Amino acid sequence: MGNREGEQFMGDQSFIDRLVQLCPDGIIGVNREGTIIIFNEAAERLFKRDDQEVLGKLHITDIYQPPDVARQIKKLLYDQEHGGKGRLDEVEVEVVNAAGENVPIRLSAALLVENGQEVGSVGFFHDMTARKELEDELLRRSITDSLTGLFNRRHFHETMSHEVQRSQRYQRPLTLAMLDLDSFKPFNDTYGHHEGDNILRLVSDTMRSSLRQLDHAFRLGGDEFAFVLVETDLDQGLLAVERFRDAFNQAWPSKMGYLGGKLPPVTLSIGLAQLGDGEKTDKLTMRADLAMYEAKKDGGDRAVKARSEIKE
Repeated sequence: MGNREGEQFMGDQSFIDRLVQLCPDGIIGVNREGTIIIFNEAAERLFKRDDQEVLGKLHITDIYQPPDVARQIKKLLYDQEHGGKGRLDEVEVEVVNAAGENVPIRLSAALLVENGQEVGSVGFFHDMTARKELEDELLRRSITDSLTGLFNRRHFHETMSHEVQRSQRYQRPLTLAMLDLDSFKPFNDTYGHHEGDNILRLVSDTMRSSLRQLDHAFRLGGDEFAFVLVETDLDQGLLAVERFRDAFNQAWPSKMGYLGGKLPPVTLSIGLAQLGDGEKTDKLTMRADLAMYEAKKDGGDRAVKARSEIKE
């Protein structure tokens, strides 16, 4: 094909229209007044709107929901931070489509100028839903214990740091409970790891059923667990873990009774510590740990309040 033929072909409006429709990303073009004049098939799928109800009828602010998104994007188009004035390169925003669904998108856009006058703009919308779902799933796996479904040790440290700061900032109580299983090793050695895993799941199931939505439960490793009890002082925390311990002891006969009574049931030793004024996370954790060891030394199957100071 010669240059003249190629130029004629590329300048064919029907060819350009087909390119716009075949583009896998949503394309939306608006005129000077902001009325939508380009709305391709990918945009229809993304925003859950038919082009017949959009083209020449809706303003771009009708598409960008909530309205603050439209104002944010317009402001970015006129500054220098995202590709230069009149350009917007790969900015991540979230919009709400006609079905009321939140859709994460990566947006690139440009102002259209003729003879020094702005005549409209065009935006390219890349749906980030699949990527965000993958990122969320990878994050969930990285902070979750695969056996019990509770948060893991890594997330425990992150949560403790956040909750300690929040507690001290707003002067609200925070209580940490450290848990360890009594008689777990002989049970695990006698009946095998499969039955041992069933016990760990029983602990985690009981923790979840005993928790309020604002609290956090963790498996730290092996047969060690933890509660972070938000907006909870030491006395309230003791009541909460005693309810949990009682629920676990009541669940034991029905869940594990089929194994017979050759060994004593697994029980829980729990240590509790309330965050003190200016106390660091590691000291709070150590005090709860020491209280848990005290509960275990006293025979287990009990909860013990931590001392306010760590002593030899």
